[in-house]
Amino acid sequence: HMGFLIWHGSRDKLNQCFNELNQQHPDIPVTISVGLHVNFLNVDIENRQGNLHTCVYHDPNQQPFLLPYAINYPRISHRQWVRFALLRAGQYCSSWDDFQDERIYIELTCLANGYSLDFVEYHMEQFFTRFPPMDRGIILNRWTYPTFRTRLFTYMREQQQRQLKNNPSFIQLSYLFDWGSRCEFNEKFDRLWWQILGFDTNFRKLNLRVKLISKHCYPSNAYFFP
Repeated sequence: HMGFLIWHGSRDKLNQCFNELNQQHPDIPVTISVGLHVNFLNVDIENRQGNLHTCVYHDPNQQPFLLPYAINYPRISHRQWVRFALLRAGQYCSSWDDFQDERIYIELTCLANGYSLDFVEYHMEQFFTRFPPMDRGIILNRWTYPTFRTRLFTYMREQQQRQLKNNPSFIQLSYLFDWGSRCEFNEKFDRLWWQILGFDTNFRKLNLRVKLISKHCYPSNAYFFP
């Protein structure tokens, strides 16, 4: 398993924390690596002079321009993949230039797998008019891209909230996170949840599920220093 964190303390303090973890859990050794640039879960993350820069990461050891394998109806699946890949590009790419590079990569992937230019242009147009909807007359460029990303994140949050409303047995709770083990907090919450409500027969019939979402007290850029 791998994890990623932003650390704004000293290197000695970081080593001390992980040494204590290794002493408490010797059967699960933890190793660390520190740097200004890391690839994590298909995201390229970099500290550029104190600013957080992200974009989509493509493993150079894997063959490029491959579409996911689809059974029975590949055209429908690949149409959904184009939409997903563009959504991912908008969320991952913090700069306009990186978003443009990723958009071109998506187009080339479709063309390299036999789809026509009409297919690519149609689905590109569908995405930019629906995900998220842009005002008429606004052209997407490096100056309007920040607005586009803001609307995209808003659209994704609204979609999640709509899914929660359509699924009454699912509850999402948010809490502010500053420091400590989120895993440990979630486990304690789950135990208390069932200790207090688990013996209520009427409550158990509802079959409710809880999803905990942590929100950082500070924006990501606040952890970076030039």
